[in-house]
Amino acid sequence: MKLLALALLGCLALASAAGDDPTVSLPGVTDLTPTNFASEHSGKRAALIEFYAPWCGHCKRLVPEYTKLGEKIASDPKLKNRVLIAKVDADAHRELGEKFGVRGFPTLKWFPRGKADEPEDYTGGRSADDFLKFINEKIAADAGFARVDSLVPLAAKFHRAAADARAAIVTAAEAAVEKVSGDDKDNAALYLRFMRKALEKGEAYIEAELARLNKMSEKAMSAAKLDEVSRKISVLTSFVEEAVAEKEASPAPPAEDEDDGDDEDEEEAAAGEDDEVYDDGLDDNEGAGEEEEEETEEDHAAGAAEEDDDYDDSEL
Repeated sequence: MKLLALALLGCLALASAAGDDPTVSLPGVTDLTPTNFASEHSGKRAALIEFYAPWCGHCKRLVPEYTKLGEKIASDPKLKNRVLIAKVDADAHRELGEKFGVRGFPTLKWFPRGKADEPEDYTGGRSADDFLKFINEKIAADAGFARVDSLVPLAAKFHRAAADARAAIVTAAEAAVEKVSGDDKDNAALYLRFMRKALEKGEAYIEAELARLNKMSEKAMSAAKLDEVSRKISVLTSFVEEAVAEKEASPAPPAEDEDDGDDEDEEEAAAGEDDEVYDDGLDDNEGAGEEEEEETEEDHAAGAAEEDDDYDDSEL
C-alpha cells in the first residue's frame, strides 16, 4: 500500500509539472517564433506577449493564470478580435528576446494596436484577473479604433435625428468624407455607407446591424474578416453610444423585433448582404516589485538548488 501511495504521489507530481510547462500549447494563447512573429503580431491587434524560458520557475507558476487569460479572451467576442495573447520561448529564440530588451523571465510586454515594434513593459499583477483588468483599461482607452473624429459627431447626430432630418446629415457627412485622407479614408467611407443604408432600410437598421455583427464576431472566421468586422462594430458603436449611455442611466425593456419573425430568412439575407463587407478596401488582417519575479539565466544557474526546494522536485 505504501508503494502504491508513493507511486500515486509521483504520478500526481509529474502531472502537476506537465501542467505547468510553459512550452505547451495553451488555449487562446499563440506561440510565437521567428517564423510567424511578424504575421501573427502585425500590429492590427494589440498584444500581450510573455517572453519566457522553459527552466524558469516563475514562468512555470504563470502557466495556470496565463491559461485562464487565454480562455477568457477567446470567449469574449469584443476582445478576441482586438487583442492577441501570445508567448515566446526567449531561451530558444533569443533574437526575439534581444529585439525587445528582455533580460529576465518572465518578461511581459504590452504592444498597443498599430505599434508592433513599440511595446510597453507590463508591471502589474500576474493573475488572470489582473491581466484582464489591464487589457480592458487599455482597450477602453483606445477609443479611436477605426473611428474618424470629424464623422463621430455626425454619426451620433444622425442616430438621434428624425427620419426627415437624416438626409441633410448625410449630405454633411459626404462633405466631411471628402476632406479625409490617408488611413482614415476607408473608415470614413464606412460612416457614409451605414448612413445611406439606414436611410434605405429604416430607423432600426443601425442597432440591428450592430447586433448582427456582434453575433458574427463570435464565430470562427479568417483574420481579415475579423479585422473588418471589428472595424465595423467600432464605427457602428459610435452612432449609438449616447443612446446606450442614456439607456444605462434609465433602463428600459428591449424593443421587440418589428420584423415578421422569420429569423432564418433574416440571417440568410444578412449573410448575403455581408458579402459587401469585403468591398470597403480594408486591409487584412501594476504592481511594484514585480521585477523581482523576473529570473535571469545566471539566477537560474546560481539558484538551481533553491529552485528545486521551491518546487519540491526531489520526489520526481
